[in-house]
Amino acid sequence: MKKYAQILSLLAANLAHAKVDLLIDNATIISPINQSEVSIKTNHWVSISDGKIIEVSNNLTRPIANTMIDANGLFLIPGLTDSHTHLRTMPGLLKTDNDGKRMQSQFLKRQGANYLYYGVTQVIDPANTTQGIAEFKGQSFSPDAYFCGAMPIYQGYAARGIKYQNLHKHRVYYVHQHDDPSHLSTPAITSLHQAKTAVRRLKKDGAICAKIFIEDGFDKAKNIRLINQESVKEITAEANRLKLPVMVHANATDMQSIALQNDIDILAHGIWNWLDEHQQETSLSASLPINVKRVANQILKKNTYYQPSLNVMRSLTDVMVPDHLNKNEYKTVLPNWQLDWYKSPNGQWFAKEMLSGWDAKSHQQKIEYMQSKQTNGKRVLNYLYKKGAPILLGSDTPPAPTYASQPGLSTFWELRDMHHAGVDLVGLLASATINNAKAYQLESKYGAVLPGKVANLLLLRSNPLTSVEAYNEIKSVILHGTVHERTTFHIKNL
Repeated sequence: MKKYAQILSLLAANLAHAKVDLLIDNATIISPINQSEVSIKTNHWVSISDGKIIEVSNNLTRPIANTMIDANGLFLIPGLTDSHTHLRTMPGLLKTDNDGKRMQSQFLKRQGANYLYYGVTQVIDPANTTQGIAEFKGQSFSPDAYFCGAMPIYQGYAARGIKYQNLHKHRVYYVHQHDDPSHLSTPAITSLHQAKTAVRRLKKDGAICAKIFIEDGFDKAKNIRLINQESVKEITAEANRLKLPVMVHANATDMQSIALQNDIDILAHGIWNWLDEHQQETSLSASLPINVKRVANQILKKNTYYQPSLNVMRSLTDVMVPDHLNKNEYKTVLPNWQLDWYKSPNGQWFAKEMLSGWDAKSHQQKIEYMQSKQTNGKRVLNYLYKKGAPILLGSDTPPAPTYASQPGLSTFWELRDMHHAGVDLVGLLASATINNAKAYQLESKYGAVLPGKVANLLLLRSNPLTSVEAYNEIKSVILHGTVHERTTFHIKNL
């Protein structure tokens, strides 16, 4: 027994003096436990090697490190996850513009750096492919990136305008339904797109969730083919069998109610389209209309993860606001040429589209109506958060061709808007870290400052439990154990 104790002592001594890649000392370590609890450690250090956290300790004997950071006065938190991003296209791009290809190319080269500037070290694209994610990761700087397999139907949302015979080329996981014009395709292709087979294929290809679309038209419109319940049940059953989360696009209370009747895990959009129950209400704590509350209570009953995605209505509104592009924050992620283009007649194409078709409403009335939709979304978030619904940070960047939704910056504005809607600072940190990690089954890698996790971390100059503005006061971004000063990712340095 004495010899065994000596061996353990020797091993412990060797471990304590083992060389590590990085040592972060003296920071206040803030690590979320759940949506209402955090761990706060002072007088601790964090050691990192091979891109992972090795130890979090207050042991007086520190390991030898290749690089040591004295983080006195700083706050160390997990890197943020934005779980609703679209990584393929420059926001607001007019593809017919003579300079469109160059603008798209330049945007893609720096898109990842934009996210990193605002502390987003993980992104999830709910409608991408293995190849698309590989191309994103191939840029000089990029967060860790994951995708969900998007499963639209023929003539359904996210697949309208695509000929059936070409659908498999453009929507690799589309779902075949019994009344599709299968005579325009081949039996081999049709077989690959049966609901269960498509789920198995996307899982094999590395998708971390399956995304379905329950959408028959925006607001009160009924102009989009709706997926049938048989397909939804087959998809959710197979995804559950494969332990794959199911994420659902549903954009109004009627569609969200249908979605919640099925075994979905993540509701991908906030509840702002209330149909006949729209209200011009300013108080965030005002009682919800009957049908809206019914849908919200379904979320609570089923404990469904909820992405408020307030950025959607915010960015659709702001594209109509005069001088919005003069906000200083845009200068952190947009080069001058892109800002100038957005202000040009070609760059204003989507703003003009948003302002058209409103009958006799004035410009200001249009903005106020859209702002009331934002308030709707905040009211529902306020209700759900206070009652304990699990909330996820997902900005849906960009949700449409709006220049008011830019990578990274929109994530920060989403955090700010969520806090304004009533999510306290503990819950806000959880929504961006541990909740997203749990929802997408990435908890073994991300979400907390613990041994074994990927060393994607942020050093903040101020306390995120004191102010939401702390997320815009980043000193360093640590990506897989490599320390980058935030200024590295500023647009002027790219």
